[in-house]
Amino acid sequence: MIINMEEGFICKNCQYKQHQCFACGLLGSSDDTSSQPEVFQCSHDNCAHFYHPKCIAQLLYPNSEEATHFEVEVAAAREKFTCPMHECMVCKGAENKNDRSMQFAVCRRCPTVYHRKCLPSDIIFKSRKGPNGSLQRAWDDILPDQILIFCMKHKIVRKLRTPERNHIIFPKANELHVPKTLEGAPMEQDEPEEIEVHDHQPSSEQIKAPPPAASDQNQCSCSSPLSFAPSSLFTQPYPGSCGWLDADD
Repeated sequence: MIINMEEGFICKNCQYKQHQCFACGLLGSSDDTSSQPEVFQCSHDNCAHFYHPKCIAQLLYPNSEEATHFEVEVAAAREKFTCPMHECMVCKGAENKNDRSMQFAVCRRCPTVYHRKCLPSDIIFKSRKGPNGSLQRAWDDILPDQILIFCMKHKIVRKLRTPERNHIIFPKANELHVPKTLEGAPMEQDEPEEIEVHDHQPSSEQIKAPPPAASDQNQCSCSSPLSFAPSSLFTQPYPGSCGWLDADD
């Protein structure tokens, strides 16, 4: 699909207010005008990620009794939270884009973030030769002042040079209704779902392409940083998130 940058476009996740939890990867209602939303967006500026209350509680308070209390606060009282994507997994420090060593390396599949200086040595920027050589997991030439990675939780499929592409879920249009808050907005045309088959031999062009491309991201034109849907529709960005579905590989 070719998207005209001058026209408003809203992905199916935003269209039906159904977003994936970035921890477990399952869809949930993100309609905060309803009495029972299921997933909630991180309150950090321009954060694109949604979480179930239980999932974010376990991430922020692992093995703690406080997790249960926090889960209730998020679900019932709409308690705002900042997800783990905004501090380094190792030193717990924040990002400083002006300091190269303190720039973030961000996993494309799960809430895992490192400073450049804290990046584990097995997350490499260049593939190592040989049939059993390690594959590239980090790219620092795609986004300015930020590294994109696939962390070690995700098995790289050698033919794809990425983890298996089974991580994005869109709502089924025939089972849902457009929320009233989006009526009259330009919508993505509903099309039959396509099943991606991975058992064919990829072309040389596919192998050489940088893994964190559009096909690896549920990128919506109303999301940050490519935000060009009418801003009046959203008080915060509502991009479709990439789910953590292959963490056990």
